[in-house]
Formats: sequence, structure tokens, C-alpha cells
Amino acid sequence: MRRPLAATVAAVVLAATALSGCQTIRENPKTSIGTGVGAAGGAAIGGAIGRNTSAVVVGGLLGALAGGAVGYYLDRQDHTREQAVSSVGYNPGEGTVVRVEGVQASPAAVRPGETVNLMATYSILTPAAGQSVLVRETREVRHDGALVANPTTEVTRPNGTFTSAVPITLAAGSPRGAYEVLTTVQVDGRLSRSSATFRVQ
Repeated sequence: MRRPLAATVAAVVLAATALSGCQTIRENPKTSIGTGVGAAGGAAIGGAIGRNTSAVVVGGLLGALAGGAVGYYLDRQDHTREQAVSSVGYNPGEGTVVRVEGVQASPAAVRPGETVNLMATYSILTPAAGQSVLVRETREVRHDGALVANPTTEVTRPNGTFTSAVPITLAAGSPRGAYEVLTTVQVDGRLSRSSATFRVQ
């Protein structure tokens, strides 16, 4: 059963205080988001998920957020194909389906120099049960309408439901106010998107 986003966020906040450095994430790239994402903040821009994987985070922080850092990408599989088919009500006649189930910025309020985790949960289904597809996740962060971050990840996934997170450590001089995060997940020319917000205090 998929862990609710609210429970995941609570675990993320706990992890941020309980863990230090990025070694755990590098050694265990599939570490659950609830126990690993808090430790990811502050890693170098363009950090890989971990050893023996081809997925990387590209893009970075721009303009008002330049000088911060994009941390290590983390992910987990929440539902198998069978569970996702039931949850989504999928019919193979629909072809490839991608659906963003929810996005969240955690915590919802941060200070300059702190880390916000950009999380997304989404389902991917194809007519062929055993098929894996290239998934492109894009997170665009805007402040006062200006693009200030655009981390993008490409990773090959099987069918199912997944939650992923990209931690962003804000620059010490990051402007205060509301930030909008538009997350887009694209597979085989099809895409789904949703947005969330966080505030820099």
C-alpha cells in the first residue's frame, strides 16, 4: 500500500535532523525517501542517484537561487503494475499512460540556507506489462514569475507507481516570499503535471 504523502513528509523532516552528509544515499541509492531525502541537501549540482545507475539530475539553480545546491535524487516504487492498474482503472487500449498523483514541497516553509524537498508521486502504465520506459521528470521553480530552478531527471522505469524527490538547498541570500513548483512527468510524448508551493521566510 502506498505511503501517504503526509506521512512521507513527516519522515522527511525527521530525517533532516537525524542524518548528516550524503554517504548513506550514495551507498544505497534506493534508500526510502522517508529516511534518506533529508540527508541529500547540499550535494553538488548534477549529483547522480548513486553507483550502478544511469539516472542523473541535470539543470540547477538560476538567478535569485544561484549559489545554492541541488542534492541527490531519491526514489522508491510505491505500487506494482497490478496495483497501479487497479488504482488508475487502466485499460491497455489507452496506450501508454502517465499520471501525476500528487506533488509536494517539504517543508512548506523554509529559511535561506535550508533545504526544501521537491517530491512527486506518479503512475506509469503501458500495454505491455513487462515494458520499461524512459521517464523525464522536470521541476520548474518560479519566484515572482521568474524561473529560479529547473532540475530535470531522466530514468528508465518499469510499470507502476513511484515517488521521487529532489532536495534543493537554498542560497543564503535567497529572496523571501512564495515559490511555485511545477512538476512535469513525460513518457513517450505523453505528459502529466501538477504544482505545489513553498515559502521562504
